Amino acid sequence: AGLIAKQQHVEHYEMAGYGCVRTYARLLGREEDGALLQQTLDEERATDELLSALAERAINVEAARADGGEEDGGA
Repeated sequence: AGLIAKQQHVEHYEMAGYGCVRTYARLLGREEDGALLQQTLDEERATDELLSALAERAINVEAARADGGEEDGGA
């Protein structure tokens, strides 16, 4: 669960960077570059969604069980 959370941190950081650069490319009239950056941004978003689904279906549940069975976080 911790590794997935950290990887999602990385994905979100990358999405922010690609989103900014894509916008700059479009503002500079570099539509082809902007389209490629959008494709990369879409791939990063898909990876983030896959990680979320994996965590929600199995990993977080197993981590909660291993931590004493408190699936709601215990706080």
